[in-house]
Amino acid sequence: MNIPTLLLNPALPRATVVGAFGGAGLALTALYSRRGPMIYPVYAAILAALTALLSRFPDLPYAGRLLASLIGFSVATAALYVTTGILADRDRRRLVKAGRLPASALQFRLSIIGHAWRIGFLLTIGTIASAGVAFIAA
Repeated sequence: MNIPTLLLNPALPRATVVGAFGGAGLALTALYSRRGPMIYPVYAAILAALTALLSRFPDLPYAGRLLASLIGFSVATAALYVTTGILADRDRRRLVKAGRLPASALQFRLSIIGHAWRIGFLLTIGTIASAGVAFIAA
C-alpha cells in the first residue's frame, strides 16, 4: 500500500478525530484528577474506539490500520504531552511563589534531547499498542 492510497482512505481522518476526542479526555483527566493511573481507562477507551473504527474498513491492509491507529494514538498523546507541560509550568510557578522552590526553578527548560527520548518512547509504546489494535481490527 502506498501513502497516497492511505491518505485517501476515510479511516485516517476518522482515526485522527478519535485521537482528538481522546486527547481532550486525557487532558481533562490530567487537569481534574490527582491520581495518575486514571489516564489508563481513557487510553483503553481510545484504543477500543480505534479498534471499533478500524474494523469497519476490512479492505484496509494491516499496515494501513497500523498507521491510522498510530496517528490517532499520537494525536491523543500529543494533547496530553502539551497539557502536562503547561500544568508542570503552572505548578512550578506556584511553588516558587510559595517559597517551596528556589527562583532558579523557573529557569529550567527541558532540552531537545529530553523531549526526543520521551517522544521516541511514546511512539514505541504507541506502535506496540497500534499493532494490537490493527491485529484485532482485522
